[in-house]
Amino acid sequence: MSRMNAEQRRTQILDCARKLFSENGYHQTQISDIQNEAGVARGTIYQYFENKEDLFLTLLETLYSDWKQMLSVQPENIHEAFNTGFKVFKYKIKQTIDFFIANPEYCNILLRVGLGLGGNFDRTLSRFQKQILELVTDYLVKGIKMGRIRPDIDVDLTGNMIGGALLRVCYHYVVIKNMKDGDSDMLADEFVKVYAVGIFSEKS
Repeated sequence: MSRMNAEQRRTQILDCARKLFSENGYHQTQISDIQNEAGVARGTIYQYFENKEDLFLTLLETLYSDWKQMLSVQPENIHEAFNTGFKVFKYKIKQTIDFFIANPEYCNILLRVGLGLGGNFDRTLSRFQKQILELVTDYLVKGIKMGRIRPDIDVDLTGNMIGGALLRVCYHYVVIKNMKDGDSDMLADEFVKVYAVGIFSEKS
């Protein structure tokens, strides 16, 4: 087996930590557990991370970065894919569902393990939740300007409802029900239908 370079080793440690944090929680996972899972010496972990908190925060930052990168991906035929508000909304919702299906441990860490840890953890998690809210409200505002969404809705209230519901749906179907790739289209479609009646001015 070829020797890992520094970046590969760091990624391996993060992958092992993500698995253990998701399975056992933050407080129940020790550096020694991550060391054993990764098959490295204890000192090796400290070459890349100051302590367990630094490792966990790095995971949260990686989650945030990976999710943002996925959201930046546009469909091949963007004009056809985005020719109605329904299609735009569904595409964006499906992207987040697909991200968590591909990364169920991230989903569990974000929506269960990381809650209530306080300090830097709460600030990082709040940034993720704030970003989801901003994306949803930005979409609503643009939809109103384009005449696709009713102008009389409360954007802040609706944004919080959609953002909160999306995270809860992801946790329920990905973590609890273990949803697999291929089912996200149906779930995104049903999610959009629930809100479409209330917010869209156009007909589906």
